[in-house]
Amino acid sequence: MHLRPPSIDPGVTSFIWALLLGLFVWVGLLAIGISKGTALVIGLLAFGGIFLFVRLQGGDDPVR
Repeated sequence: MHLRPPSIDPGVTSFIWALLLGLFVWVGLLAIGISKGTALVIGLLAFGGIFLFVRLQGGDDPVR
């Protein structure tokens, strides 16, 4: 019996990557003393940009 991991939708993996990296950016900005409002806006922009990048470019390359 060959076990395989479950199939996960690319949108879900994109969201997870964007959430974790966006939180990392937000916490990093807070750690260096940026105000909470500015850090939140930049963190949300990072979340959106990372989500779009991973969603559009993060797929497997087709086999030739």
